[in-house]
Amino acid sequence: MFPLVTSDLKNNSALLIGVLIAALLLVVLLLPGPNHPEVAEERLLDDPALGSPDAPIVLIEYGDYACEACRVWHRAQVREGLLERYPDQIRFIWRDNARRSTASIKAAEAGQCAHNQGRFWEYNALLFEAELGLGVDALKTYASRLGLDMDTFNQCLDGNEIRRKVEFDMRRAGEHGFSTTPAFWLNGEKIIGPPPLDYLSEIIEKKLGQR
Repeated sequence: MFPLVTSDLKNNSALLIGVLIAALLLVVLLLPGPNHPEVAEERLLDDPALGSPDAPIVLIEYGDYACEACRVWHRAQVREGLLERYPDQIRFIWRDNARRSTASIKAAEAGQCAHNQGRFWEYNALLFEAELGLGVDALKTYASRLGLDMDTFNQCLDGNEIRRKVEFDMRRAGEHGFSTTPAFWLNGEKIIGPPPLDYLSEIIEKKLGQR
């Protein structure tokens, strides 16, 4: 007859397992993280933008290139419609919130690398079409199509030179409580999901009327 397992033995086993789990977590926390290059504060705050810097309405999009809802919103040309309706009254700003996958993060880096060469919006449009996907080879192909300096672009992308800018944008999204994409910040008002043109226009008209 096998001996019965006592409650003390069970408790000791549970304690041992708990200690092992805690030790593993500690090792993970103590391991050095990726040593991405530093990014100057000026560049961290340099967001791609369209419209007048003095516009009374500022619409910030926190987006992800792997987000289907973001893609649909951009293909509907809502941003272009707003800039056409309010050419002197709205400023549109892009910030990355690349939470879907590692491909999202790399695509966000690629967009910022294109911004370094003054071609963000053209590159942004190619990323939302993404006919070749969002793999690194595809990201480089899109850059080549725009005639970017490929040595500079590849160094930026392969060296994770702008990763800290992407992470900085993501922290700002978290501060607003944005865990999904797309999400928008319109003069201090949160908008979650892909808003249609008329809906945004109603909010903008209201805010302009309050000035």
